[in-house]
Amino acid sequence: MGGPTGGLGAPRALSASPGIDLLRSSARVRIPLSCLLVPLAALGSACTGTVPNLGSAVCTPSCASGLICVDNADFPGGVCTSSCSNAGACAAGSACVQLSTGEFCLPSCASGDGCPTGLVCGNAGTAGKVCLAPAAAPATPASCPTLPVASNGGTIDAPEITGCVQPIVQSTYAPAPPAIGSTLSLGEHQVGETIQFQLPPGSSGFTIVSQGPATNVKRVSVFGGVLPNSPLPTPIASPDGAFFEFPASFDQAPSDRMFTWSPISPVTAAVTFPNGTAGLRKAAAGLPPGTWSLTVSDLLHECGALACGDPASGSTSNRYDVTVLTRSGGIPERGALDLAIYLVSESITAATAASADGFRRMLRRMADDFARAGICLQSVTYYDVPAWARARWSSLAVSEGLAAEPCSDYRQLLTLARPGNVVSLFFVDEITEPSAPAGTRLVGYDGAIPGVSTFNGTTAGGAVVSSADITSTAGCGNTFSTSCGPDVVGETAAHEVGHALGLFHTTESLGASGEDFDPLTDTPQCVCSLCVGASVSGSCADQQGAPAQPTQVDGTSCAQGTQVCGGGDYLMFWQLTDLSRGNVSPQEGQVMRMNPLVRPL
Repeated sequence: MGGPTGGLGAPRALSASPGIDLLRSSARVRIPLSCLLVPLAALGSACTGTVPNLGSAVCTPSCASGLICVDNADFPGGVCTSSCSNAGACAAGSACVQLSTGEFCLPSCASGDGCPTGLVCGNAGTAGKVCLAPAAAPATPASCPTLPVASNGGTIDAPEITGCVQPIVQSTYAPAPPAIGSTLSLGEHQVGETIQFQLPPGSSGFTIVSQGPATNVKRVSVFGGVLPNSPLPTPIASPDGAFFEFPASFDQAPSDRMFTWSPISPVTAAVTFPNGTAGLRKAAAGLPPGTWSLTVSDLLHECGALACGDPASGSTSNRYDVTVLTRSGGIPERGALDLAIYLVSESITAATAASADGFRRMLRRMADDFARAGICLQSVTYYDVPAWARARWSSLAVSEGLAAEPCSDYRQLLTLARPGNVVSLFFVDEITEPSAPAGTRLVGYDGAIPGVSTFNGTTAGGAVVSSADITSTAGCGNTFSTSCGPDVVGETAAHEVGHALGLFHTTESLGASGEDFDPLTDTPQCVCSLCVGASVSGSCADQQGAPAQPTQVDGTSCAQGTQVCGGGDYLMFWQLTDLSRGNVSPQEGQVMRMNPLVRPL
């Protein structure tokens, strides 16, 4: 949903450059105009031959002599191996392979039965075939008693926006039992100020929302590019010591950090805990109650430590209104979610959407995707926007530069969202993008990751989705297809909701550094130099001398069934193709269910 990231099916929202991979962001949703279906059965073809057994693959009861137990994103659940980083040697019959979390010695193989128990024979780029961890199994869908109920909410009452609005709004947070939560309004503070808040006993999660006035600096020059000046409370301290500090946290692997931050939202943004593996473990154990503290900050200030290149780096001039939402009750097994869909269209109305076949199929697709996350989609309300808003925004331009500007049409549209404990989606007739890559089409764009949950009406809340294909049902069958318009709209919308609830892409388009993968250990990854064809692997961004436009990983390359060449079938994969199955990992579901907008069931 690492580094600067794209959206579903999108190239990266921001080009990679030294240092910028410290920042994780994601916005665009794109589909290729031509998608090829690779039968999954073809990926399981057998090899031949055997290799020495270097020890059991699993870490129980213990690893063989000379091996260590490694439990990380490359080996979820733990395997016995040895590191070959820093030119370390591997035993005969094994190869040194660069994975996303380091270099490891892996047994060479020519057949699946030549691998230690628990590993499978798979491709590893120039290392040939080696024994790899199979892709972690996706979550089992929750059983939801009913289909979502769609209703017509009528036309919203919104006065015409004649200038630029940048609202600071109040939360509508209302946690449902057994979750217990509170809203702590901490007031407006200047960057650099440290403020305290009380976390109640039994707390398992929290969200910090920072909203800046229109006078704040909105954009930051970062290593020759421009990013939104997103607020980030850092450091955060708990009663028993340090909890999170940026940029020091990036000395850790993504899955070991308490937070992963996404700087894509200017002036208004949230951080929600937990959003990674380490955070989920901490949440399950419970957070220490008592006096916590945070220091008000933003990207412009943090650029003082990062040497980003902005002349105002390190500035403390901006101010933010800060609110903390607390949550108790642990990680729920199931949850419920409601949506508000605003129809910014010259041809679709709330009255027709509630009963149209295309919208019904779209909702079934979304409901199935959310069920895989353990979430039951319960109610969907369609709203019409006023005529002035349709005329202004039914065809909407979106780009990196526009996303970094609170006064852009894209972000001004988001301010129309009505208060409520819902995810807000804006369906427009068309999304246009300057300099769009040839052969792709933009179908969605996020407001923020995570969304500013329960703070509807800001420039950061919700997402925009193209509804251009919603009535194109000729290509619809029994399974997902990018030829089926309602499927494309539904999968796009579900992906954007995943971002709003805190998820990153399982793999970004370049599949290069550790920052190109989400902070969860149980989602399959797709490492470019291991997974793409030999003719293009030398142009991967993780190889020396990579070109300015490096090789991108795609759904076909990322459907090989191993942990390091998988994920093309996941809801949060960077690209939408016919291989999409809307899969969600158990940890992804936990992150989503801990969002303030999800009610425990």
